[in-house]
Amino acid sequence: MPTTPVLTDDVVTLRPHTPADIEALVTMGTDPETVRWTTVPVPYEHHHAEDWVLEKMPAGWHDGTSFGWAIEASEDGGEPRFAGNVDIRTGPPAEIGFAAAPWARRRGLMTRAVRLATRWAFDTAELPVVHWSAFAGHVASWRVAHACGFTFHGERPLALPQRGLLHDGWYASLRPGDPQSPRTTWWTVPVLDGERVRLRAYTEADVPRIVEACSDERSRYWLATLPHPYTEQSAREFVRAKQLGASLGQSVTWAVADRDDDRLLANLAVFGLDDPFSPTGGEIGYWAHPDARGRGIVSEAVDLVVAHAFAPVTAGGLGRNRLQIGAAWSNTASRHVAERAGFTLVARAHQDGMIGYGENRTVDDGAWYERLADAVAPALTTPRG
Repeated sequence: MPTTPVLTDDVVTLRPHTPADIEALVTMGTDPETVRWTTVPVPYEHHHAEDWVLEKMPAGWHDGTSFGWAIEASEDGGEPRFAGNVDIRTGPPAEIGFAAAPWARRRGLMTRAVRLATRWAFDTAELPVVHWSAFAGHVASWRVAHACGFTFHGERPLALPQRGLLHDGWYASLRPGDPQSPRTTWWTVPVLDGERVRLRAYTEADVPRIVEACSDERSRYWLATLPHPYTEQSAREFVRAKQLGASLGQSVTWAVADRDDDRLLANLAVFGLDDPFSPTGGEIGYWAHPDARGRGIVSEAVDLVVAHAFAPVTAGGLGRNRLQIGAAWSNTASRHVAERAGFTLVARAHQDGMIGYGENRTVDDGAWYERLADAVAPALTTPRG
């Protein structure tokens, strides 16, 4: 039987499982996050952990179908302890799986473990590729794969089974020559405070208000591509897509909330951040909940986002030099927001996009606005020669 190799980077160690890991495996297997995002049996019992340690892991190494390790690390300088599992199932194609003990999460330990395991898989097992997959929305798992250099390939509907149900899946892969470092900027969603609004990341509590806003007739008229009917599942998919967009360097999206009661008032995003032809540009988009319209809420939020977008990356901003806003020519409310925020009308694009729904669906011209960062505007307007 092949001997499980011990791998270490002096912070994390990958080693064979031992009977001493069984109780820690039970703790991890019954943790709500493990139950939510993995296929562990429910309820997860002592005999499941015993089978993993004494049967499944040794058998995988014996027949070459799976290379699995226990992860060991220290907590706050203490004695090394069980921190989770990582295993590479050889397929073909090969696929990696991992789970962290509750105490070991959000410490960067799993990223180290995955780098050790994939490096061994390429250098010693000579695997041509290692695939990663997770239930769509499992941001913590994608954060590890992203940090290890995996390339994201997309989302597939109802592709991954779990206890008799099918879930949408996220997919990525890593090849031997790929750097084990992020391939895209993962933009954070900082809290931005104004006088009446607080811009923050979306939460589950926002879902009902998203449904209300996106089911409203006025919203449907100006946002012609909204799903109809707009359901809570539509709202969750919207939030999930915005989280993914931030991780892929594409966009940053905020929930605009009331500072007093945290009620969702509007949505605001900067997107196009990954455009190779405009590496310091971006576009702002927004919509408002019906009870937030006509109160200057979106204008206040846009001012906060513009300041953040033009701030240097070293100061926590987006490092943009140019921002644009596009609106339907007849959408006077949206155009007023752009104008109040200091954006200049630069173009009227004929038959630029769809508006309306059902029998009211039609094509409208587009009004395009832009604003330059203060440091850039003089250089662009100064005569040459």
